[in-house]
Amino acid sequence: MTEGGPPLTTRGSLAIVGAFASFVALALPLDRATTPEQQLLLSFAAWTFLAIALALQPAAIRAQVLALVALATVLECVGSLLWGAYAYRLGNLPLYVPAGHGLFYLSALRAASLPFLARHSRVVVVTVTMGATAWMLRGLVAGPLPDLLGFVTWAIFVRFIVRGRYPLLYAVSFAMTTALELYGTALGIWRWAPVLPGLMLPAGNPPTGIGAGYAAMDALTRRLVARARAARRAPTTADTADGVARPLASLQDSAAVD
Repeated sequence: MTEGGPPLTTRGSLAIVGAFASFVALALPLDRATTPEQQLLLSFAAWTFLAIALALQPAAIRAQVLALVALATVLECVGSLLWGAYAYRLGNLPLYVPAGHGLFYLSALRAASLPFLARHSRVVVVTVTMGATAWMLRGLVAGPLPDLLGFVTWAIFVRFIVRGRYPLLYAVSFAMTTALELYGTALGIWRWAPVLPGLMLPAGNPPTGIGAGYAAMDALTRRLVARARAARRAPTTADTADGVARPLASLQDSAAVD
């Protein structure tokens, strides 16, 4: 039993991952020809799906997913609307995208908790890393310009695999991100700039190592959630004696289901 909510079961994890994959498979093709008004219907469906899925999760996972949604929304606004590193089909930020980040992250967390993957975590991590390396090398030579953004993000991914706390989660999220990016760009839902504005860094469509983004967001999200919990647990004047604060209880990792 997971503290603060229902147990994490294999059946529940498979249901979340399968439902998310089905939603993406149906929603993105529909968005190829939607008007802004019609796109709002997809967004409503995505947020409804996220709300229902989170209601079935332990409190720790809900908090972490919501924190990632907030972080990802800020990064989407900067990366797409302000910087122009990539652009969505209608030139906006579809409102289903923040919800999609939450659903994606929740699916990655639950997938990494599956007993089969956990038992073979080393094989999964090594296989994904080798595939990511081959994919990155192809990006350097296959296109009209070398995918240098793919190389940079691949290096970030390898750093998290080697030194990060949750390599299985990073490997799972990298594989999922790569599949989603290939699907979304192939449908024309979004497109990466061939050269990043300002940095003049060539990028593939999609960049080959862009899956590293979720490893970085996971690490930052965990830190933000831990700090928020520490702030809530911070001693008040009633918890102090002679001006010396009582030590706080140690913080445990939030939503560490992998």
